[in-house]
Amino acid sequence: MTPPADAMAEGFALRPLIPPGKSLTAELRNQLQGQWRSTLAEHLYGDIPPPPQGLTVERLPLPDSGAEHLRLTLQQDDRQFSVDAALWLPQGLSGPLPLICGLDFVGPAGVLLSDAFPLDPAATIYTRPEFGADGTMTETLRGTSVYRWPIPLLNEAGYAVLLSSYGSWVPDSAERWQDHGVSPLMGTNDKARALSLWTWAYLRLLDAAMTLPEVDGSRMAVAGHSRLGKAALWAAANDPRIRAVFANQSGCGGAAPARHRVGETLAQMEAGYPHWTLPGNGQAAAEDLPFDQHMLLASIAPRAVYLTCAEDDLWADPVGSYKALCSASTVWGVKDSWPDADAMWTGKRPVAKGALGYHLRPGGHDLLPLDWRQALAFLSGQMG
Repeated sequence: MTPPADAMAEGFALRPLIPPGKSLTAELRNQLQGQWRSTLAEHLYGDIPPPPQGLTVERLPLPDSGAEHLRLTLQQDDRQFSVDAALWLPQGLSGPLPLICGLDFVGPAGVLLSDAFPLDPAATIYTRPEFGADGTMTETLRGTSVYRWPIPLLNEAGYAVLLSSYGSWVPDSAERWQDHGVSPLMGTNDKARALSLWTWAYLRLLDAAMTLPEVDGSRMAVAGHSRLGKAALWAAANDPRIRAVFANQSGCGGAAPARHRVGETLAQMEAGYPHWTLPGNGQAAAEDLPFDQHMLLASIAPRAVYLTCAEDDLWADPVGSYKALCSASTVWGVKDSWPDADAMWTGKRPVAKGALGYHLRPGGHDLLPLDWRQALAFLSGQMG
């Protein structure tokens, strides 16, 4: 199938990441990555708060569910915040095990059909209209994330899975995002935007995982879909403990570059979700911005990155995301040429070069078991 013309964006180019005439050494890569992270924090994502002064993990049984309820309590000065997560361990395997850590819109209650796992009344989340919810956790949401997080598939591949709801950490609301969770706990200001606060949540989940004897702290991956794919990539760029990241349809502010004029723009994202990123980028011409998303991807090198996109999801710009990955691959020292976008679209997929992988599937904006099967096939060669 020929890619639609409106997926391609003619005349597109990203700035080279390695200065002309420079040889890529580990020292130069580290220097450049520090610059890219600083630029992205200053101009797009805002600050990631420091770790809290205290973190305790309480492990609670969830009978007949195959999961374990984790209650995380975080302490900063005289302030305290508690949040729920769930842990699934493969049966019959001894640890320490590789881990996949994720944030989901609904979280464990979206995977576990039993009402033994509590709904968080303080969470503010994005909910699809067909579920009859209004941004709060309701009983209609139980089980709605089962296909997005196919736990048996992940456990059978040998992974422990740790999952929490993003809205329990940071309300996904332009009016209330600083009212609950991370922001009041850490005393953040407007320079710490929601995507950086969800990134902070990923890092705290990894802190919790490091306390679990069943988890191998040297083999931890993070995963996220859509806005949570953006946060997963930013988390991987900022924490070397993350050995691999799987970002599904992360789009604008994730893997899709602003200079590739397809799908959602920074101006549209800022108008619809002003709490996610720092204001002002939408008013600038893409060519004048001091950053673009290949810098985000390149900040993760030499660790592994896997991107998945969908043919009908032009809003998340599958071609731009692919081109950003190809451009960033120079920082991994990839010298082999990638298939051009037309060839990738018409059948050369999945595409992998060492620690980098990409898959384009039929369909629209969602996280499907097919995406996980492709990601797991890639991760098997990266996580050991």
